[in-house]
Amino acid sequence: MRKIKCLLLDDEPIAIRIIERHLESFPEMEIIGRFNFAPSAMSFLRSNEVDLIFSDIEMPQINGLQFLKSLQHPPAVIFTTAYRNYAVEAFDLDVVDYLMKPISLERMARAINRYHDRQKEAISKVINSQDTEEVINLKVDKKIVRLGLEKISYFESYGDYAICRYDGGKCISRETMAHLMEILPKDKFIRIHRQFIVPLAKIESISGNTVSLSDKELPVGRSYRKDLKERMKL
Repeated sequence: MRKIKCLLLDDEPIAIRIIERHLESFPEMEIIGRFNFAPSAMSFLRSNEVDLIFSDIEMPQINGLQFLKSLQHPPAVIFTTAYRNYAVEAFDLDVVDYLMKPISLERMARAINRYHDRQKEAISKVINSQDTEEVINLKVDKKIVRLGLEKISYFESYGDYAICRYDGGKCISRETMAHLMEILPKDKFIRIHRQFIVPLAKIESISGNTVSLSDKELPVGRSYRKDLKERMKL
């Protein structure tokens, strides 16, 4: 059975002990970190992989909502709190559940089942997306991010990394431009400059040494012009 790595965050030690006792009833749960203050938990997350966080909300220094908002790629979160007034904001942050203290074992079980259901749904979406669209796996931080090819606007070199700009955002991937050209479909992507790789379908026009995408103009390197013209049948 794969262990689910959990982090507990609460400024009250007794609250952490209660969650610990509840989690003893769920053998798949493994507690790998216990913290009383959010900055300590943040430091731990920078060098450790965590699947699920149980976090209080009202804490000194940084509260639970601020803590969650600070994480670029947060794991699943279950809030544990004595206050009802944060529920709407919490669920806007897509948390798994919102547990009111004192937390019963029965209520904890429902929250953990909700976590498992969400994980199954995420896996199902990935499997279904594989059947309907082409995707690329990108190494981002300590995760593998699956991104639909049709969402990609372009890749930009960033030293030994690559910035992937896509519909709705961007991510920095631990991939070189050379490796990206090996794994991207050659009939759909082209390198136009040592700094840029673009989807052929996103090129709207070519003018001199520049290609225009929907919202961006990018330079064409001298050594890449011939290939671009041939691929665009110019």
